[in-house]
Amino acid sequence: MTKKKLKEMEKEFTFLCVVDESPELSAALRFSCQRAKHVGGRVALAYVIAPAEFQHWLGVGELMQEEARDNAEALMNTAAENVMKSTGKMPMFFIRQGDKAQELINLVKEDKSISLLVLGAATGKDGPGPLISYMVEKAADKLQVPITIVPGNLSDEHIDSIT
Repeated sequence: MTKKKLKEMEKEFTFLCVVDESPELSAALRFSCQRAKHVGGRVALAYVIAPAEFQHWLGVGELMQEEARDNAEALMNTAAENVMKSTGKMPMFFIRQGDKAQELINLVKEDKSISLLVLGAATGKDGPGPLISYMVEKAADKLQVPITIVPGNLSDEHIDSIT
């Protein structure tokens, strides 16, 4: 890759959207796509696979990790299709394994093209979710980018109007 192309990529805003099985993913992904579209940026998708808790038999643990990876890839592919339809650009992909919060912090530190971390918030009585609670209360000082928290109950029309 040329130096000119690298400089262009550094200037491009990248919105890192965390992909998971939650219903609020839809709102976070829509927000990320709309912002990227409006500023000429791009979307990055991150999925963090939790370490296998069942380590008693090595083969079972490996099978569980393989299934988790397959699930992650399927979710990422679905999210990527949505990003392509919305922005016309292929998103960046990150699949990591470990503690979700720590892996996101590491990713933001490693990839200087990431401009914003986008998280979808649950809207139920139990609060926004453990990842958001941790990132805001304990890890905000470890991140080198702003965090945008998108309420999971926002309609597509509302998201479009505010982006």
